[in-house]
Amino acid sequence: MRYIEHEARIVWSASDLKAAAECEFAWLRAIDAKIGRIDAVPDPEDATLERAAALGTAHELRVLDEYRHRLGGAVREIPAARSSDVAALAEAVRLTDAALADPSAEVVYQAAFATEEFVGFADFLVREPDAGDGRPRPWVVQDTKLARRARVTALMQLAAYVDQLDRLGVPRSDEVQLLLGDGGISTHRVDDLMPVFALRRARLRALIADRRVDSGTAGAVVPWGDPRGDLAVLACGRCPTCEIEVVAHRDLLLVAGMRPVQRDRLRAGGIDTIDALAAAPAAPEGMSADTFVSLRTQARLQLESPAGDGAAGEHVVPTYEVVAPASLGVLPRPDHGDLFFDFEGDPLYTEGKREHWGIDYLFGWVDTRERYGALWAHSFDEERAALERFLDMVAVRREQFPAMHIYHYAPYEPTHLLTMAARYGVGEADVDRLLRDGVFVDLYPVVRRALRVGSRSYSIKKLEPLYMGDEVRTSDVQRGDDSIVQYVEARALAADGDVEAAQRVLDDLADYNRYDCVSTRRLRDWL
Repeated sequence: MRYIEHEARIVWSASDLKAAAECEFAWLRAIDAKIGRIDAVPDPEDATLERAAALGTAHELRVLDEYRHRLGGAVREIPAARSSDVAALAEAVRLTDAALADPSAEVVYQAAFATEEFVGFADFLVREPDAGDGRPRPWVVQDTKLARRARVTALMQLAAYVDQLDRLGVPRSDEVQLLLGDGGISTHRVDDLMPVFALRRARLRALIADRRVDSGTAGAVVPWGDPRGDLAVLACGRCPTCEIEVVAHRDLLLVAGMRPVQRDRLRAGGIDTIDALAAAPAAPEGMSADTFVSLRTQARLQLESPAGDGAAGEHVVPTYEVVAPASLGVLPRPDHGDLFFDFEGDPLYTEGKREHWGIDYLFGWVDTRERYGALWAHSFDEERAALERFLDMVAVRREQFPAMHIYHYAPYEPTHLLTMAARYGVGEADVDRLLRDGVFVDLYPVVRRALRVGSRSYSIKKLEPLYMGDEVRTSDVQRGDDSIVQYVEARALAADGDVEAAQRVLDDLADYNRYDCVSTRRLRDWL
């Protein structure tokens, strides 16, 4: 997005279609910040997102190299230009127009488009093969995405570039293509996309009009909680921009488990803050009494708890109540053979032809005496071997302890075992049998049904002060994302020959994984 002050004009890009679709409120606040009405909300540091962006760029450059190798000088590469650099942008547009008109051009890389309201750079425009009918060969719009499947927001970006070709009267294909991270090509009909694009573009125009750009810095900042009348602005409630407002306004979204439809019904009934909900005498129209009581209890506990707003420190013990004792009764009787299991994984790992993405590089577990076992996997072959060894170990253990169970928190572990078994074609019957026999026990739904905890989050990390005592984690690795970053660092160190440094990082990751397993065991015992 670009703000041209002397013309009181907002120029949007294809990426703004995605940003507005994710959170209209945040996008409107971004316009206000561009105009100077409010400070911009900084993007939080996220090493995982930065890595994904770098991998996405590498994917794009690999595709470019393939076109260079195959087509040589028929690939027209438009020099990079910032939308704020008027001269460079104009030159990029001129070169794009020339390339599109050049019959010897087969591919245009980073084609530039600019109008009074739009600026954008298409990854690739590729000519269709000659149909032999004497007509000009149309251009196919292609975009590279690291994702393994098409998303609507990505398709809207393609549609934006199709719209620009139509504006210029340039022949274009009836299809667009996403070049996916696993090497697949996702092809879509333009006629299916353009009606949706027209609606999204009209929505952007309406949102921009609401900001009264011509008022400059004197214009009002879009308020939190104001749908702007019939415009009905949507806020995601989760992004950094929304989070600031949620906390500042004591919004109902502070309440753990609050769904948007529930928030809407409470607000319609005059209940618009966590404080008002905690003191509300009765449910609003359209909300069941049970749902209301559950949410009110959650709000009250968060207000009573020193950990209620998530800002009181990592190790504050939250208040809690047992609201459904019978739900604790679903837990199996403890058995000496029980295991407490946790994966560590890297969703962006790939190798070879990049047909598969994601590896669970550490299978970790503890037994009832908190003895730790682990299997490492640094390649897909090793992951397959680790899966087979893990299933063999469980099979032997079940023979020794027929009543054993494998405890975990949230559904990641059994889901990924199924995914691995399907990927490698091994152990599918074994995993299926474990699931059918109820060997896996997910503690997360037990906690959610049985307890109300005075915390905005029910992540196991937030529950640990209840049962870990003086052993609440203080390691450098605090989150799953942190472990991924450190694992990537360990691989880089090993690749550079610093094996000892790499091993130290892996040892830290094993300690982190062991703690997660111990935490799961103690949560089971506490429940």
